[in-house]
Amino acid sequence: MTVQTPMLIQLDPRQPASGGGADRAQVLQAVMRDGLWSRPQLVERLGLRSTTVSRVVGELVQRRLLLEASGKKQGRGRPAATLRANPAVLGASVLHVASRDVVGVLVDLSGRVLHRDARTVGPDADNEAMSGVLAGIASRLRAATPPGMEHAGTAAAVSGVVDLQGGRWLASSRWPRLCGLDLGAALSPAAAPVRVARQLEAELQARLLAEPALRSGGTLLLHWGWGIGLAYAVDGTVFNAAGGPFGEIGHWRFRALAGRRCGCGQEGCLETGAALWALLPQLRDAWPELAEDEAELAGQLRERDLTTAPALRQAATLVAQALANLCRLLFPGRVLVSGPFSAQPGFWTQFETAFRQEGSIGGLGLPPLVPVSSSVALAIEGAAAPLLTEAVQARLRDVPPGG
Repeated sequence: MTVQTPMLIQLDPRQPASGGGADRAQVLQAVMRDGLWSRPQLVERLGLRSTTVSRVVGELVQRRLLLEASGKKQGRGRPAATLRANPAVLGASVLHVASRDVVGVLVDLSGRVLHRDARTVGPDADNEAMSGVLAGIASRLRAATPPGMEHAGTAAAVSGVVDLQGGRWLASSRWPRLCGLDLGAALSPAAAPVRVARQLEAELQARLLAEPALRSGGTLLLHWGWGIGLAYAVDGTVFNAAGGPFGEIGHWRFRALAGRRCGCGQEGCLETGAALWALLPQLRDAWPELAEDEAELAGQLRERDLTTAPALRQAATLVAQALANLCRLLFPGRVLVSGPFSAQPGFWTQFETAFRQEGSIGGLGLPPLVPVSSSVALAIEGAAAPLLTEAVQARLRDVPPGG
């Protein structure tokens, strides 16, 4: 049996408008997901006629979604052909934020990174400066698309406050001068079509696909790092029904933080007492070498005792209180917590204890907390998948692109 390369896309055979498109989707999904590698296997497993499978496989090969190679001859008759999905037929660009860098990658259908481009953006960048950086990276990625590969579009997976429906980047704690940036307008001339995503929601979507256990009930992903935000999924579907700003728990306001100015323009936000941008200056009084980059910082904090820092004790209490209140609203089955603070065992115990002390309601206990590492790779996969899926669905229709 051939080893199939996992693909990012998850096809729904009901999406193509015609029966022919549905058959093509069913066969392609079987090859990608179930590893079926021959026409006889497809006939047996899917219950389709051999003539239908033969026709559909031919159509998928013509559309370059499947590759077919002659296998070894077994007994009499012609040798069995092997089938596999073709990851090189389509690619997509993903722009995301890593510390103060805007990073762009070009990926194929399997998520393999074909090209990478990154630019450091200073904290004083405004809409115009950020637009130029984003458009430049998107343009270079599209130009790097290999010959024969169709570019499916560009996904901007950004952090901070995002209006998904309007395609606007409203605010970011990394870049305080950024305000209401129209990402579609900035990127469309260089690399349309453009899809805007919250980086945390894209990461959660990829986690759901990778870990079936997360797809039952509610799963909440809290990121506690430079900023504080969350993503939420119910039964395997990421929740953001209105398509607008969502999950900005970092901008809940606390009396204990009154008078502290937040980058959002308000005072007393949770981030002013618990986000990395507020805590790092105090932590550097004890450890001047601490990095700003979250991934590097996680490794540094793992070896330090954070439980004695007064600012972190208050931060743990406030985040635990906010998270417990949120659990009384959404009642998730589990809470994943990412960010550099979850990497330090002693501090994690302190935080989890503070969370448990918030108590239960009506006999319902608070959900388990699970520390996880932030994953840029998952965020890229989650952001690219919708664009690539739409492009594959277009190729599955009765009239192929350009046909």
